[in-house]
Amino acid sequence: MAEVTNVSEYEAIARENLPKMVYDYYASGAEDQWTLAENTRAFSRILFRPRILIDVSKIDMTINVLGFKISMPIMIAPTAMQKMAHPHGEYATARAASATGTIMTLSSWSTSSVEEVASTGPGIRFFQLSVYKDKHVVEQLVRRVERAGFKAIVLTLDAQIIGRRENDIKNRFTLPPYLTLKNFEGLDLGKMDKVENSGLASYVARQIDRTLSVKDVKWLQSITSLPILVKGVLTAEDTKIAIQNNAAGIIVSNHGARQLDYVPGTIMVLEEVVKAAQGRVPIFLDGGVRRGTDVFKALALGASGIFLLRVSLAVLFNGNRANIDVNFGEILEGHFAADDIFWNFSKIFVRNKGVPMGKRNRVAVVVLGDIGRSPRMQYHALSLARQACLDVDIVGYGVDCCSSFPLFSYGIGIRDDGSLGAVYKMTFQHIILLWFRAPHLSVTEPIYPYPQNATMANNSSKSSKDTSPLISHSQAYYSVPYAAVWYLCVRIPAPDAFLVQNPPSVPTLVVVKWASWLRHSAIIVDWHNFGYTLLALSLGRSSLFVAIYRWIEKSYGEMAHGSLCVTKAMQHELSQNWGIKATVLYDQPPEFFRPASLEEKHNLFCSISKSLNEPYGLRDCISNGLTGPYNSNPDITPFTTQVGTDIILKPNRPALIVSSTSWTPDEDFGILLEAALMYDRRVAALLGEDDSSGDEVIWDGITGGKQFPYPRLLFIITGKGPEKEKYEEMIRKLSLRRVAFRTMWLAAEDYPLLLGSADLGVCLHTSSSGLDLPMKVVDMFGCGLPVCAVSYSCIKELIDVEQNGLLFSSSSELADQLMMLFEGFPERCDALKSMRSNLMERVSSVRWTTEWEENAKPLIHESIFLFFRLSLRTLAESLEDDMKIDEHTVRYT
Repeated sequence: MAEVTNVSEYEAIARENLPKMVYDYYASGAEDQWTLAENTRAFSRILFRPRILIDVSKIDMTINVLGFKISMPIMIAPTAMQKMAHPHGEYATARAASATGTIMTLSSWSTSSVEEVASTGPGIRFFQLSVYKDKHVVEQLVRRVERAGFKAIVLTLDAQIIGRRENDIKNRFTLPPYLTLKNFEGLDLGKMDKVENSGLASYVARQIDRTLSVKDVKWLQSITSLPILVKGVLTAEDTKIAIQNNAAGIIVSNHGARQLDYVPGTIMVLEEVVKAAQGRVPIFLDGGVRRGTDVFKALALGASGIFLLRVSLAVLFNGNRANIDVNFGEILEGHFAADDIFWNFSKIFVRNKGVPMGKRNRVAVVVLGDIGRSPRMQYHALSLARQACLDVDIVGYGVDCCSSFPLFSYGIGIRDDGSLGAVYKMTFQHIILLWFRAPHLSVTEPIYPYPQNATMANNSSKSSKDTSPLISHSQAYYSVPYAAVWYLCVRIPAPDAFLVQNPPSVPTLVVVKWASWLRHSAIIVDWHNFGYTLLALSLGRSSLFVAIYRWIEKSYGEMAHGSLCVTKAMQHELSQNWGIKATVLYDQPPEFFRPASLEEKHNLFCSISKSLNEPYGLRDCISNGLTGPYNSNPDITPFTTQVGTDIILKPNRPALIVSSTSWTPDEDFGILLEAALMYDRRVAALLGEDDSSGDEVIWDGITGGKQFPYPRLLFIITGKGPEKEKYEEMIRKLSLRRVAFRTMWLAAEDYPLLLGSADLGVCLHTSSSGLDLPMKVVDMFGCGLPVCAVSYSCIKELIDVEQNGLLFSSSSELADQLMMLFEGFPERCDALKSMRSNLMERVSSVRWTTEWEENAKPLIHESIFLFFRLSLRTLAESLEDDMKIDEHTVRYT
């Protein structure tokens, strides 16, 4: 097969010839398959620094694995059901591995038994073990493995539940009827049932032990003397736990990206695991390896060897019995080993392509506003750590107790000890969050607990809009610059760059410029809005203070080495009127903003049932206020009901509309109240009702399950702000029959669930500059939620009218849209369903990580490179001037 030169070509042939169900099972990943691509893509971001003039005449690729010498640092990973790819399946793989002098790992779910594989002849073989609920089954299997001469057990720790492999669901994957899971054939566990989704997922749900923990590892050690390698480790914490429990080795693996999507590529976490192991056990890696250079990148970063996962299947399919051994030999010894010349004798040093030219491998994210209300900057920090592999310091001003943290979703710890400052550490991706409250300054050591009772800012604005750009509190005004200077210039390690949010502009841009000069760091400004326009809301555009503020903002903004902005309109304004070249980085929703499942909806509604069932006004279509809440059954909510184990959406449920507001003058909540009143009156007129009609008629229909042509509307308003009490009082005075309001402040994990459970979002945001976009709408889109939004100059960059939402300029227009969208709800509201469908198609492909990788990462790298190049040029010119001065002095003397 000389014409096939690499793994990708083998895989292409397999794709063309294998049945779709089989190929998809072998080749696919979980959900969006981001991690599947990242496993391979991550290797491409790592570069070599080759050496020359070194003797390469002698090559030795042999290594020792658990005391067994093998021919190369490449082994065969456990892969299930190989006879779907080739009639000889695991037989052929075992023979090929033996002929090549390396290790083959047999899967528990193999289509050849341990005894059959052992009969193929001598060889070093490991056995991958899945722990069944019936421990007697596991014990029997371990005994058979020992008798068959296997040398070690690979314990899988990340597959107690099968990941959502959507291709398997679509294909209704199951083991072909002519095959069985041979190791369990005599135990009536060797077949998979045909089901509506994935037969494997159903099999695992029935048979595999979900309670797998440290006690099971100890139990396994008690029944066998074989060394145990643990597979599925991705963090330093789990590395230490594995070593503490006497693991013989660790395999860094994300299960071929088939379990949980949006976890890092394995090569990206390898160094962390190696560092945590401290040389006490060997560390191996699987996932993403496609070329010999990938092997050596892994070895250079500390791996003792690598396991090939899908490669073996691609080669297996392309061979017949006569040449499978040859194919494996060619692909392993030829393609993967060719680069060994450079590995052994060129002393290759590896660095990550994403590491900036500054070589400090560090970026400081600066938000001198409430970091809790700046999710975009938190996402920046996560991407810098996860996608660029940098250490990240976040310096923020905690005006609202840092109550909003998307970072919580990634393991950020928070200590609530009443201190005025704290340092939070993300143990997985090296993020340090330095939080201070003006006027005080206090720093504690890094801490690691998990968050408790954390709350998310239900008003997800890009900047701290409830904080004046000139910081209204006098103590804070004088203290923030000093605290910021201390943190940026002294407290944190010198970064390659400061990534700073604007606004607030004063004192942020001034302080960051000082820090940049003192620490020789680049400045990158992320323009969320213009600070002077926010100040103008209270002082007026003609104010002298506004003019001074604009001058400072423009002057210091021009000093940045790179700029990001949120819209094309803002990009144009910066370019034409400020002389600043900026790259557009649109906000995109992170992965935890998604549609909620029916079970999640029901659980959420049950958890907030007290708020839902509390009357809120003169009349209330959720609770009538006369006889108390019409529903006191905890299994029944206004939207759902549980019958046995089944959860059902009520056909006459109210439509749920969510609006997130800061309760400030720049969001006119009165528009929403007027629109709600108009909807209520128009529906009453269409149904021939008037004020004299008794509420009992409506309540009889509601409790009797009657469906009205226009549904009741329940508005849930989230957020905090200065005008909240004023509008709550106005709501209580309204006399509405078919519209109800609730105001809430939700737990961090509940806010995305609320958006994912709603039927429509309403956005009242009007930009102070007319050039930014509401991030709350981005979050709603991530949950597949159509939005009605106030129209202004650049909003169409986000909302595509009639495709993902509608725009309104008055309360009357909003009322018209509510009537149109909800006519015939919940079954016949075609326009609403169409917009939701459009959103679901788009959101599956566009997320923050993709947008950041394509637009922000190159800009950040380029800005840092440019800064250091300019710094070197300045240094050279300075040295040249010094030499001229010295020369002149000598001549004069």
